[in-house]
Amino acid sequence: VRPQDVLEEALRLSEETVLRGEATVIRDWGAMPAVALDKQRLLQILVNLISNAVQAMALLPREARRLILSARVVMDAGGERLRIAVRDQGEGIAEENLARIFSHGFTTRRDGHGFGLHSSSVAAMEMGAKLTAHSD
Repeated sequence: VRPQDVLEEALRLSEETVLRGEATVIRDWGAMPAVALDKQRLLQILVNLISNAVQAMALLPREARRLILSARVVMDAGGERLRIAVRDQGEGIAEENLARIFSHGFTTRRDGHGFGLHSSSVAAMEMGAKLTAHSD
């Protein structure tokens, strides 16, 4: 599949969440070749990350709510890899929580259950990929 097509589909599936959160979507990718990947798992991951990003910006003024999706083919020690990033301008993650962010049952939200990021991390591992988190 073409990564840009999967990103667009994830945005389409997340349209209601993005609209309700009044976030501006910024697409940062160009034409990329088709790659072998599990489309359904990638969609599951992206929809969850988009939802989390929109929720993280809920307390920001509307004009500051920017959801940035980017994709690149990069070189690393393992060869060419697809790198997808979902970034937001939200509240951030405390440093002490970054190490636990993908743990089963871990959440910082009152109404959270701690399964979304964990299941996304597991889905990524099952595809031979990994999720990482960064917060300034």
